Amino acid sequence: MAQKLVVFTSLFNSEMGGIKDLLVFLGRENEVRKIDREYQIRKLLGPFGLEELAELYQGFSEDELKGAAFEYCRKNIIKGMKEFLLELKSQGFLIGVLSSDPQFMMDISKEILGFDFAEGSHLEFQNNIASGRLKKKVDRFVKAEILKEKIIEYSLVKEKIMGIGRATVVNLPIANETNFFVGFDVGRETIDDVIEAIRDNKNLAQFLSL
Repeated sequence: MAQKLVVFTSLFNSEMGGIKDLLVFLGRENEVRKIDREYQIRKLLGPFGLEELAELYQGFSEDELKGAAFEYCRKNIIKGMKEFLLELKSQGFLIGVLSSDPQFMMDISKEILGFDFAEGSHLEFQNNIASGRLKKKVDRFVKAEILKEKIIEYSLVKEKIMGIGRATVVNLPIANETNFFVGFDVGRETIDDVIEAIRDNKNLAQFLSL
């Protein structure tokens, strides 16, 4: 019998997303907000901004970024997420996260939250210093392609896959690869609100046995 998978696309209580928030923490707020304003205008047309954000990481050491990311993840993971994931794991679910945020943030999140897989964008480093370029871009379409790869890797079927993330057009490609996709506003709702919404939907509740 194929396993069930819950895949997340959002982990942080964040206005703009982890990749941008971390740059704000590093002192690049003005540049980040300029990119975000353009992103909000262009996001309906397709992916935008990851290359531009990668440029803002130029000059920071990998160790410095990992240290800042650890503090960010520890403080900003959505409240109740760890407990929810522990419950899913206890029921035998696979759990994963697919994000545009840097891979070092995903690695830390995997360590903290116990994901089976955690995939993000890869910044390029030369001699331990960020070059300002991307080695691998994980945009909305790449996330969907990675999920297809995970379906093969774990011998999954679409009917046993649920997605959870922001209620935004950005998640449409990955939502199309799931049986259910639960969208929520990470700025206004908690993971408890998501669980309550799942309980109120008989099909979703049956899927998760909540």
